[in-house]
Amino acid sequence: MLFTENFEGSTPFSGVYLEKAGSHSLEYVTSLAFQGSRSARFELRDSDAMVNSGTRAEAMITKPSEHKERWYSFAVYFPSQEYAKDSKSEIISQWHQYPDEHLGEKWGNPANALLVGNDRFTMSIRHDANALTTSSVAKLYDLGSVAKDQWHEFVFHHIHSYGSDGLVEIWHNGKKVLEHKGGNMFNNAKLPHWKLGLYKWEWNAGGTTDVSKRVLYFDNIRVGNQNAQLSEMSSGATATPENRLNYQRGYSRLISQSVRVQCRDNR
Repeated sequence: MLFTENFEGSTPFSGVYLEKAGSHSLEYVTSLAFQGSRSARFELRDSDAMVNSGTRAEAMITKPSEHKERWYSFAVYFPSQEYAKDSKSEIISQWHQYPDEHLGEKWGNPANALLVGNDRFTMSIRHDANALTTSSVAKLYDLGSVAKDQWHEFVFHHIHSYGSDGLVEIWHNGKKVLEHKGGNMFNNAKLPHWKLGLYKWEWNAGGTTDVSKRVLYFDNIRVGNQNAQLSEMSSGATATPENRLNYQRGYSRLISQSVRVQCRDNR
């Protein structure tokens, strides 16, 4: 296991690079948890100032991978009162690569991304074997509906490659929902790095959509190396009734505290 974060310690996300517009963008709360007693609450508003050329509240969990085979997992929760249906998508998890600037490449789309739009999960996978990438077309996979007010656990197994040996496998709540064989990244010097949170490109530069705010919660974030197993990455746990009740009781307090993919200028 290369990285684990369950937000139970005194210094959550220690050493993790955070991209956020304000104090509301990321909070550590005790009102809801997948396991244990704490989770991370991400909030994004259409009025947020852009960070790194985008409207985002994200955590860069890993630096560029040092090995092409990696495992990733997390639990995510969508509160119905603060995550209303929107016809425009946003990214909640992405695998991005640094451009080869010495070849003239600029920042562009993530190689892989898990999106939510119209209350459905979509996995976007792009690849290009050319040394200089000027454009890319996403292959989109519908992974099912986004059930609100309950936890979703995702496990990803990647063999990062722009060639035929590439692989992306995804499990949702213990059920395998995708096996993509073949290219899944760009022919760049660095392998992908992994980010979690909220990125909504439609809100860049003052844009608007059907909603003005997104809130979700993350827990049990893990990264495994090439020797990890599915059983290590999947907890098999669910939120307890007590935590669900605590969420309902603390909801008003939290409020006071606080498919076409064209991902432009995303870092």
